[in-house]
Amino acid sequence: MIKKAIDALMKDRPSPSYPILPRIMPGGRSTIPGLYLAGDVAGKPLIKIALNDGYELGLKLSEELKEMPETEIDYDVIVAGAGVAGMAAAVRLHELGHKVMAIDSGQLFQTLRTFTKGKLMLAEPVDMDLKGSIPFEESSIEQTLEWFEKAVADSGVEYKEYTKITDVKQISGGFNVKTERGEFTSRLIVLSTGKSGNPRKAGAPGELEFPEKTAHFLKDPDDFKDKKLLVYGGGDVAAEAAVALSDTNDVTLVTIDEEFIFPMKKNVDAMQAKEKEGKLAIRMNTGLSSIGKENVIIKNLGTGKEEVLPNDFVFEMIGSEVPTGFFKKIGIKMESVWDTARWLLLTAMLVIVYLFYAWKKGFWPFPYYGYGISNLIGILKNPSFWYSLLYTILMTVFGLMAMKRWSRGWTDKYQIYRFGSLIIFQMVSFILIECIFAVFLPGDTWWRAYAVSNPFPLLFDSFYNMSGVSPTDLKWVIVGLAFLMTFVVIPIAVKWHGKRFCTWICGCGGLAETLGDRWRHLSPKGERSVRLEFQGTVMLFWAFISAGVILFIYNGDTASAGLWHGAYSLMADFWMIAVIPVALYPIYGGKIWCRYWCPLAKYMEFLSKLYCRLAITANDKCIQCTQCSKYCQVGIDVMAFAKNEAPFSNKETSCIQCGICITVCPVDVLKFENISYGDT
Repeated sequence: MIKKAIDALMKDRPSPSYPILPRIMPGGRSTIPGLYLAGDVAGKPLIKIALNDGYELGLKLSEELKEMPETEIDYDVIVAGAGVAGMAAAVRLHELGHKVMAIDSGQLFQTLRTFTKGKLMLAEPVDMDLKGSIPFEESSIEQTLEWFEKAVADSGVEYKEYTKITDVKQISGGFNVKTERGEFTSRLIVLSTGKSGNPRKAGAPGELEFPEKTAHFLKDPDDFKDKKLLVYGGGDVAAEAAVALSDTNDVTLVTIDEEFIFPMKKNVDAMQAKEKEGKLAIRMNTGLSSIGKENVIIKNLGTGKEEVLPNDFVFEMIGSEVPTGFFKKIGIKMESVWDTARWLLLTAMLVIVYLFYAWKKGFWPFPYYGYGISNLIGILKNPSFWYSLLYTILMTVFGLMAMKRWSRGWTDKYQIYRFGSLIIFQMVSFILIECIFAVFLPGDTWWRAYAVSNPFPLLFDSFYNMSGVSPTDLKWVIVGLAFLMTFVVIPIAVKWHGKRFCTWICGCGGLAETLGDRWRHLSPKGERSVRLEFQGTVMLFWAFISAGVILFIYNGDTASAGLWHGAYSLMADFWMIAVIPVALYPIYGGKIWCRYWCPLAKYMEFLSKLYCRLAITANDKCIQCTQCSKYCQVGIDVMAFAKNEAPFSNKETSCIQCGICITVCPVDVLKFENISYGDT
């Protein structure tokens, strides 16, 4: 039973919201010097963004080429993947006088050619100006291809179609690129192969024997009439194909999913409407067993019962595989892969953060001279003062950097106010508590003022450890403030603001939002990571139970409480707040503590589930670019809600209302809204 529980907890499934992409270094470089990433494979999925990304990369590489020594090499740049971003880079480099060649295993703009006839290509983001000489605006796929092909032809840039690259190796002065049609050398490489790679196959018997009756995309529905067709897949591509074919054919859609979780709501509605009309048969929780010359065999995964269906053609639409094999072969490292360098980084971060925080807490293994905190001279000897000063400087510097990054040219007021609030609260807290209270209040009381900015159960000692506190009246002021914050201010604020405290005020969350911002895309994703959030509930109960025992059994005397206080203080305050999560910033993003262990965050989440009115709502414009899910620091599959036009709040998620998902959405799908909680 225990094993089953662990298996259920750790079980995960791949999600289209979280594609695993190559690790990208500053400037768009891969982990291989001289090899750059562009377009979809670099996390730039939209056509306009990809065009601009390619154009900017072309400018950057042109400057880099000017600094490189001249060598006897065939090309200045070889572009691997003649897609939108790759050709935008190639055209710009060619315009700047560099010798460039683009190579693709298929046709020029191969991915665009797989789109269904008449598909509308959106020119999003609408407020982004298009750069470069390749024209584009909202149009049909046919018109878009016409523009792109003409622009490439007019530019005169060299490209090779139907030429598969089999290997890329570094050589003196550049790279050797091996293809099925010969070898070439290049000073720099642009990899713009996209993230789709090869279409995923079912692996069913007959798949190889009858390739003429199998396809992975639908180009033109008019090519099929009065046919018996099977569409295998449970995503949007399969849904759209099934609907498009159902009016003139006998169509069965088969998916291994027990319910539709990947397609957009409008596609699910369209399929169910066709099913009610008797034009489409849907088989859920069913796999493809085999493909025959005149039939297919499908199998219910629950009952094991097989069914033979007459069949003329099969569309296998079960997604595509990222070409990780090719990336690994040429030495490109992927995101979130545990290699030696990552283990060394984690070890180094743990050692550095531990030593620094241990010094602040007095665990430093080397002696430092005593200090007093009742006068200004004494405070300058206090490690806590210097720790807090550095903490404030880090939050200010990196907070301004994050503000610039997410304010979209200083136009997103929400992000400007949010990062400004974090910086100001940290500054005020430092100046007021470390520089004023620490000087003028007794040494056993000043630090308790942190209960205002770090309410119980975040600051564990808010209500006890009061023996010897002087003057006595100050004790009740401290207890009163702590009680007010935890049981009055926080519950009231939660109704209208959810867990915004975490991203507008809290110093712990503030460091994660500022210093940790550059790694926010590395946050743990997927169903398994969400299930692990139960740890916050454990921490919350531990905090309240320990506080109750210390208060009512040991009369608030932490010295007598022993492990009830010491264990929590050591594990939570030292390791789980300060050392482990900060060390994990470059590994798993900044919100490990806030998401998994913070009892205050879980306390606010429980309150939010009861009566909070704040939610993030979505309209019907989602294009499934994955950006919202990618940059969520608490691992919410935002895209799953957005594509289904579903609101989400703390009723369903651990959302901290940072609003980054709203900011990064290129088509303005998401927004904050106060709604009746029953609507969510």
